[in-house]
Amino acid sequence: MAKPVARGILAAVLAVTMAPAASAGDKDDGPDHHKFDHGFVDHHDDGDDGRNCRPRTFFRIHQMSPRNFFVPRTRYIDGPGGSMTVSVTREHEVTAFLETENEAQKVIDKDDVIFNLRRLGLPHLEERHMVYSGHEYTQEISDGMYGNMWYRVFGYRVGWSAWNVLGTCAHVKISAGIANVPSRVEGWRYWETKHPMFKRRKLSNK
Repeated sequence: MAKPVARGILAAVLAVTMAPAASAGDKDDGPDHHKFDHGFVDHHDDGDDGRNCRPRTFFRIHQMSPRNFFVPRTRYIDGPGGSMTVSVTREHEVTAFLETENEAQKVIDKDDVIFNLRRLGLPHLEERHMVYSGHEYTQEISDGMYGNMWYRVFGYRVGWSAWNVLGTCAHVKISAGIANVPSRVEGWRYWETKHPMFKRRKLSNK
């Protein structure tokens, strides 16, 4: 008597390389050219001839780069030399936002995009992240240099697209865009300059 053949389940494991966070004046890092396709496919509804598919929607990640969400009124400069101690003194909420293509066939809700990005292997993303007061940090400043601090929430800038699978198994893109999404991770960014600087402009000679 023949043994029944167990149907295999295909699991796609998304490997994301965490690049260093961009500096306050830097642009986002170049895109990650890996394409991730998560179709939530149920093969039980698809015909053997490949032309009888279950209608459904799936998302793809096309590119991803780190993004800092800097918190307003948390930028400090001290020096030259010595040490500086900073802390978050007020609460602030960081929210995700979408940049969608004008020719989209369907309006995709922000919550739906973030939910599917989590399912694609980014579970630490949040639609909104609340920064609470506190988180004190002390840093020694090199002699003759100025110390700079700025509080940020880590996150990503993600290129995504949404697709419909028709009953004929054809794939139709219904929307695409960029999602700027904060994560659950936050902290101070520290760097040093020879002069007090803001947006690459010298604030003082001393």
